[in-house]
Amino acid sequence: MTLAHASVSRNRSSTHLWSKAELMDRERVNIPPLPKTKDQLKEKNRKLRKELDTLRRQYKDNVYSVIERLKGEYDETKHDLTPSYEKLKHLIKEATSEEVLEGCRVPEHKHSVQNKGIDRSFNHNSTSCMEVHLRDAVAARYDQRKGTAGLLQSCREFSGRGDNHAVQQRRREVTDMHKAEIADENEELKHHIQCYDSKFLRAHNRLSKLQQEYAASKQYLPPKRYRLLKEMIETVVEDSKLKPD
Repeated sequence: MTLAHASVSRNRSSTHLWSKAELMDRERVNIPPLPKTKDQLKEKNRKLRKELDTLRRQYKDNVYSVIERLKGEYDETKHDLTPSYEKLKHLIKEATSEEVLEGCRVPEHKHSVQNKGIDRSFNHNSTSCMEVHLRDAVAARYDQRKGTAGLLQSCREFSGRGDNHAVQQRRREVTDMHKAEIADENEELKHHIQCYDSKFLRAHNRLSKLQQEYAASKQYLPPKRYRLLKEMIETVVEDSKLKPD
C-alpha cells in the first residue's frame, strides 16, 4: 500500500469513528432522566410552594396594594360636593410614580418565564400584546386548553375557585398524595407561579398606559380632562384580572 493510500484509509477510518461518536452523543442526549423518588418530588413541592407564596406576597404588597389604594381614594372623591379635579391628578401621579412602576416588574425567581425560556425577548417596555403572548405561551406550555381563557381557568382551579371540584384534590397534604399526584401538582404550581408573572406584567402595562394617557390629556381643557381622568382610573381599578387569588 502506498503512503497516499494509507493516508486516505486513515482519514476514512477517522471519519467513520467520529460519526459513531457523534451518533452516541445524540443517543446519550435523548436518554430520558431517571424518575424522581417520592422524597425528591416532595422536596420540589415544598420549594415550589415557597416560591409561589413569596411571589404572591410580593404582588400583593408591591402591586395590588397600589391598585386598592387608587380605588379606595377614587371612590372617596365620588362623595365630594365639587369636582375633585386636582385630587384625580394627584391620585394618578401617585399610582404611576417611577417607584411604583419599578415595583411592578416581574421579580427574579427560579421558575419565571424568562428562566424557562418561554420568551427570550421578555421585557417591560413592551405593549399589551406582549402580555397576551406571555399568557398564551404559559398556557401552551402547561395546559392543553390553549390561550388566555384556558390559562385563567387553570389558575382559578388551582387556587380553589374553579368549577372543577376534582381540582380540590390537588390541595391535599403532600404526605397523603401518590407519587404521580405530587408530580402533577408540581407542574400546576409552576403554572400558577407563572400566572403571577402575567399579573405583574399586566399591572405594569396598565399603570404605564395610565401614565401616558395622563400626559396626553394635558392638551384638553379641565371639563373634558376631568371626565377623561375618571375614565382612565376606572379602567385600571375595574380590571378584575389584576386581583390576586
